[in-house]
Amino acid sequence: MSFRNLFGVIFLGLGLSAAAHAQLGVYGMYSVNQNTGVQCLVDSPNTCSNGVAGRTSATSASGTVYGSPSTGHVNPQGLSGGVFYDFKTYGPVRFGVDVRGGDAHSNKSASDSTGGTNSTRSNYVLVGLRGSVKTPISWVKPYAQISVGYNRSNVTEPSCSTLNGGTLQCQNGQVTTTPARNYDNFLQYEGFVGADIRIASFIDWRAVEVGLGNMNRIGSSSVYDGNSSVGVRSLGAGIVLHLP
Repeated sequence: MSFRNLFGVIFLGLGLSAAAHAQLGVYGMYSVNQNTGVQCLVDSPNTCSNGVAGRTSATSASGTVYGSPSTGHVNPQGLSGGVFYDFKTYGPVRFGVDVRGGDAHSNKSASDSTGGTNSTRSNYVLVGLRGSVKTPISWVKPYAQISVGYNRSNVTEPSCSTLNGGTLQCQNGQVTTTPARNYDNFLQYEGFVGADIRIASFIDWRAVEVGLGNMNRIGSSSVYDGNSSVGVRSLGAGIVLHLP
């Protein structure tokens, strides 16, 4: 998602908020994400992003035998924003829908120890059901939601492309070919919990939001695809605008 589209979502939400009173709000956040369990397809002595050998190995009479690849992680971060609409109240709980999108990037790779500008990119759009709870402390607004949607990312793509016996490897730490990092399509689902703190009648401070979920690849874009399932964690904070 480009910055132009992201700010378009925010300004659209501001316009709609003016017509829908306190039921509708718009927010912008800075979010730090973590993608975990990314298959690291680099042989020893190279290392994964987490500093361990990419593949364990043992020497036998017939030569070197490679074990299972280890896994790496990466922490892309960036701006996110969205709109929520609360449509029903049951006792202390107010239910609504949430639409959000964001662009996260990192200069590191999860699949090996290499890096560079925007080595990892993640663009996502999620739709979810949310519930906020009225508490005895009127200026504290905790909430929780479950979201599902689309993510376009190159997080599982390796930087080296030497094929050996059908397995992607970089032999003896030498990268013979460096292909373009292809983007894959993922189904993403994530649960969020957070708390908004009222600053004024029209603005809240989103003090914290924590997310936990997963990404599952849809189809395949490259013969170099790594694993099809990637863990997702997120931590964010920002501003929420609404009418009193």
